[in-house]
Amino acid sequence: MFWQITFWLLCAIFVLPVPFKIAGYLSGKDPSPLSVKVEEMANLAFTAIGLVAFYGFISDQSYFSPLFWQIWLVIALIWSISSFFWSPKLTYAAELFGKHRMYLLASISITLYSPLLLAVYFYAC
Repeated sequence: MFWQITFWLLCAIFVLPVPFKIAGYLSGKDPSPLSVKVEEMANLAFTAIGLVAFYGFISDQSYFSPLFWQIWLVIALIWSISSFFWSPKLTYAAELFGKHRMYLLASISITLYSPLLLAVYFYAC
């Protein structure tokens, strides 16, 4: 039950805001720099791929090979860790909210993102 709840929660967090984000980008209402927008869309696309594995994990269905998901997981971990050292989105968030709040929000995000990484790990093994 935990896995189903976290899967649908992550789907809601990542998928529901997409039309509003894109509308904000196209209308010019989102004042963030282009690098932040590119990072957000890249993160969204990459995470969507991981959600396929998460769904496969909870539904016991096979999508792609275990090697594909192992490679995805390594990239996801590197991407997540490196974002603390270089990320236009986190730099922009620090400008808006301050460094302390930005690190707090990033830590919350990683906590929410962790079940996805664990599900992909279990799925890839």
